[in-house]
Amino acid sequence: QVGRTLPNLLQPASRRASARPHTMGASCGCSTGCGGGLALFGSTFRQAAIGEKSYWDAAYAAGRYKDTYEWLQTSEELWPYISRAVEGRSRCRVLHVGCGNSELGKVLAEAGHEVVNVDYSGVVIEAMRKRHPDLQWVQADCAEAGALGPAGAYDLCIDKGALDALVESYTDAMLERAKCMVKEIHRALRPNGQYLLFSNGTQHRKPMLEEHFREVEAEYCEGYSMDLYRKLVFVYLSKK
Repeated sequence: QVGRTLPNLLQPASRRASARPHTMGASCGCSTGCGGGLALFGSTFRQAAIGEKSYWDAAYAAGRYKDTYEWLQTSEELWPYISRAVEGRSRCRVLHVGCGNSELGKVLAEAGHEVVNVDYSGVVIEAMRKRHPDLQWVQADCAEAGALGPAGAYDLCIDKGALDALVESYTDAMLERAKCMVKEIHRALRPNGQYLLFSNGTQHRKPMLEEHFREVEAEYCEGYSMDLYRKLVFVYLSKK
């Protein structure tokens, strides 16, 4: 069912209620996303902070995301898109950026793939190393040139909310860092490698991707988030 077309993303919710995956039209560029789990922080939450390393270190140290938190949707809900991106290969080298304390890295490894899990926060990386010592965990700033290792090292990059944290800071500085992150991911992928981005919204995302990738497909799916509210997840598959 991945990739069915829908004439207009912005039709009334009552007509979208039973929808699953759909292709996004060119007119569907007005969504800015929503905070999801960020509502956990109450009235003291500062939106601009979500692009900062110090924010995530403090959040994970305080246990704000418990032992496990899945941004946007669970791995199981999004697996059809991941399965399509690996293109039938039994073993891919996968870069999982903004891994947080998601179980996606474990799920990918159990499916036979070689996974490198990367996050801004040293606090969560240390916690995940203890939880899954058999997996690869790296603390790095994905917006820094060279941070993701040798050029052309990965078949696939999966991002479930990492780019969102920069874009949805809504500051010019973090928007520039988001552009740098896309450039760095592109560098780390092999020729024909793919960047699979799951996102809260559409604002800025596609133009950033099209600046570096030769093909960008955009879709969306609808389902229940980990916080048990129904929402759209935007899916971008970009090919180097």
